[in-house]
Amino acid sequence: MAVHAQELPLDGDGLHSNNVLSFNPSKDPLGDVDTYRMISSGDVEGEWSKDDGRNITEKMKELMTFGSIVHVDVKLVGFDGDGNYDVNVNEADFLRYFETVLEEHEKEAMVLNARAGAPHSLPIRRKFFFRVMKAKKSLNEDLASRIRSWIVTEMKDEDRERVIKNGSPVPVSIVDDVIRKDYLESDPSQTHTIYILNPKKVSAPPKKEEASKAVEAHDPDHPPFHEGDLPHEPDPAWMHAASEPEYIPYWYDGALKGGSSPGEQKQKSACGTTMWAGLERYMWIDLTAGPILFGPHTSGEGLVSELSIPRLDNFQVESLDWNGGHHFAYIQEFLAELVSLVCKTSDLLIEPSLHHFPVPLAKKLRLHLVHITNDPKVRTQYADETGFLDGVPQVRGWDNIKSQLGHLGGNIAVQGQTILYNRTVVQLNDCKFCLAAYAASLKSHTSTVFRGQLKTQVHEYLDSKELHEQLLNFLNKEELGFAQELGIFGWVPTQFLDLDSAYREHWTIPIFLFDLQDTALILLDRFHQAVSFPEMVIALQTRSSPATVDFSCADEMITVDPRDATRPMLGALLQTGWGVAPTHEHFSGKKQQAEVNYMWSAAATPFGPFSTSEKLTFSLVDAARRNLVFSALNFSIAQVSLTLEQFSKFGKNMEDVLLPSEHVHFVRRWNVLKFKILRTSTYLSLLNFNTALFYARSTRHDVKAIRNTVLHAGKFVHTYIGCLHDEKPSILAFLVYFFAGAALLIMAYVFLHNLLAKRSKAAFKKKL
Repeated sequence: MAVHAQELPLDGDGLHSNNVLSFNPSKDPLGDVDTYRMISSGDVEGEWSKDDGRNITEKMKELMTFGSIVHVDVKLVGFDGDGNYDVNVNEADFLRYFETVLEEHEKEAMVLNARAGAPHSLPIRRKFFFRVMKAKKSLNEDLASRIRSWIVTEMKDEDRERVIKNGSPVPVSIVDDVIRKDYLESDPSQTHTIYILNPKKVSAPPKKEEASKAVEAHDPDHPPFHEGDLPHEPDPAWMHAASEPEYIPYWYDGALKGGSSPGEQKQKSACGTTMWAGLERYMWIDLTAGPILFGPHTSGEGLVSELSIPRLDNFQVESLDWNGGHHFAYIQEFLAELVSLVCKTSDLLIEPSLHHFPVPLAKKLRLHLVHITNDPKVRTQYADETGFLDGVPQVRGWDNIKSQLGHLGGNIAVQGQTILYNRTVVQLNDCKFCLAAYAASLKSHTSTVFRGQLKTQVHEYLDSKELHEQLLNFLNKEELGFAQELGIFGWVPTQFLDLDSAYREHWTIPIFLFDLQDTALILLDRFHQAVSFPEMVIALQTRSSPATVDFSCADEMITVDPRDATRPMLGALLQTGWGVAPTHEHFSGKKQQAEVNYMWSAAATPFGPFSTSEKLTFSLVDAARRNLVFSALNFSIAQVSLTLEQFSKFGKNMEDVLLPSEHVHFVRRWNVLKFKILRTSTYLSLLNFNTALFYARSTRHDVKAIRNTVLHAGKFVHTYIGCLHDEKPSILAFLVYFFAGAALLIMAYVFLHNLLAKRSKAAFKKKL
């Protein structure tokens, strides 16, 4: 049984469907052409000229109701009585919980780092539609078989107790390959799919001597018999042992490869996981795996514990009620928590918050690596515009980042956008501005640690804000020639940029990588290897040995490699260039604060210390493209709203001021604007970000035309100050005027009397 989502209107409100051919995203992907001029005169004079009769206030309110629909399929695997605890869940019963939770779910797009005075919410609403369905039984059987086969392969008797106690890692590919195949077979182009896995537990195989006893016990011709036992009576001790199988806990490791045996595995990821996100729009959560405890070690938010995931082991599902089924109350509690897990996943992966706003779209985006090193063997060299450096070996981390983004940024760029890569190698000792910025930002931190006795340690670190300020000041002062010295093509000083604009023809993002040969541990702000800023990315790597950070996973401290800043640098670049928020951060509109949840941080993500993945999953790519659409659309809505607000404060209707010909033009442009906004909403819901961006960008032409029309109408609206004349003055007003006049006369009399008295006195003195 499947509960279907609402159908989406492909033509907005159903009107103008014959004019869709006038808007061609393939020929003009960034909406540079004013499509209004491409509509035939017959169509313009026809349905585009219809006025809905709403006033300015109503039209503005209509603009602010923009929203998109997010379709999410929840696929249950192992919930048909064939999974752990033989639980059977009805799709319709499960869906009822979604309907209840969605009433209080976040309905607005949120921004993590809003500008001073700006709200954290955008006038862009979102609505989730969930569809619950069950996967075919063969999928659960295949997954359970593959997991068990991997764990028990080559497991020796001497390892049995250790594996049962400590558990066994399973390569992500063991499950992910099967899930991906099922996802691609189910028409996934316009929806996200969350797989909830509930495979049976992996029972430990018996020891060899126990296995031989079991064979004898089940041999009808030779039943087990001991002295004092009745004939054909089985051994009670063996029956008790057989009735309580031992289970092997397991989890997933993204660094393990599924093609080799467990003994051949060398690499290990930072932390195990029970969930994974694919490159396509699917993700899966295994409720049987784990549990794994990871998060901040000493203090902090976002801890993932045994209770963070609704595992059936946490519920008394083995309790039976009077009719032989699972206890109703426990199952309902389990389903409620499972819905909460799905909603958290939607907030963190499917519709995450924006890191900052607006996110400008650059038609030509240039990513320039400034590799600053104090290696005495390296001399300063400038790359050409293709990023080529003759005789200098490539930086592995930079090559990995370019590989993830793709040739010309094809893996993340929108249609019509080009991403170029450049690189400069700079000798730190030869760059006086680099040395000045480095010296100004170098700080020290003192801490007291207990190692047999209390000791005071001094750690050096770089203040990223100070380093950013120094570098930005040097770059913005064109007379210094710092940008030219670094070979940064196309750098535009920030004082000449419109920070509120949603579009830039050219944009260069410098990535400053300080690659130091020092063996001492130096980090940015004591904890980070890379930090994102609106204009640049700053990264740092040294030759220090792996260092522990204040995070733990399964009672083991997490370590980072200070020699390789690739993952943090990629994450910071996504933040700066595309406004992608870290996987573990989400802004809550109810609490009006950022929330931290590391639940998905051990999966495939370049953010956080719990993963080693450098892959760009669907969540990151979709967020990058969606943010560009939101920025372009919000810019147009803000511009037209500001224009109409300036006019509406005069208390006049547009019809009262505009000439008939101007009013007709206003109505036509407004209808085209409304149509484009509806189409943007539709294609956002269909996850077609290229077409959605075309319509969002194209609205700026209609906004400009509407603005010119309204400003022209404003020339005929003037303000004046008039006196209010009362034809029948009241008695109170008469008394006020009377006493005021009397007071003036008395004051005049007193003044004249004093003046005459002074003159008389002066004349009398002269006579004397």
